[in-house]
Amino acid sequence: MRDRQRKLLELLDKSGAGLHALLTRLTLREDIAEELMQELFIKLSNSSGLDKVANWGAYARRAAINLAFDWRRSRKRTPLGLDQVHEPASNDNSPLGKLIQTEELEEILNAIGRINGPSREAFVMRYIQQQSTDDIAKQLGKTPHQVRALCYKVLSHLRDVLGSDQLPSSGKEQYDVEN
Repeated sequence: MRDRQRKLLELLDKSGAGLHALLTRLTLREDIAEELMQELFIKLSNSSGLDKVANWGAYARRAAINLAFDWRRSRKRTPLGLDQVHEPASNDNSPLGKLIQTEELEEILNAIGRINGPSREAFVMRYIQQQSTDDIAKQLGKTPHQVRALCYKVLSHLRDVLGSDQLPSSGKEQYDVEN
């Protein structure tokens, strides 16, 4: 077996479950996450520059995040039916409560998808994968302070775009920050 195939199998064994969970959280659909997992590993196996990658796990995570947000951008905005609600809404178990929660989450994920670069990756790792800022800093080659700054900038931008009532409050005043 070629060295690249062996490394990809090791990556799938080591990080496959985490990548699948990430894709499920970003797409809100198990079936799409499975398709994107397949697409991810096909792209990784066909990638010409993969031999130069130092951290395959980080590369695969970034590619998975990009695939998920590409999928979100490519599909047409259609209203969700009650049969498409997959996430638990809240303590309110009514179908309407679940639908509202899912649509709010869809709007937040769509707004995150419009952000590019390390800011989006840091935000996804912090708030969707719920990793610590120290872990994210190690993985991205930044300091914890830089990671917190990236996440704060994205969170402020999302509050501006979506309105502060859709995102949890940090308990601090919000200031307009110009880029």
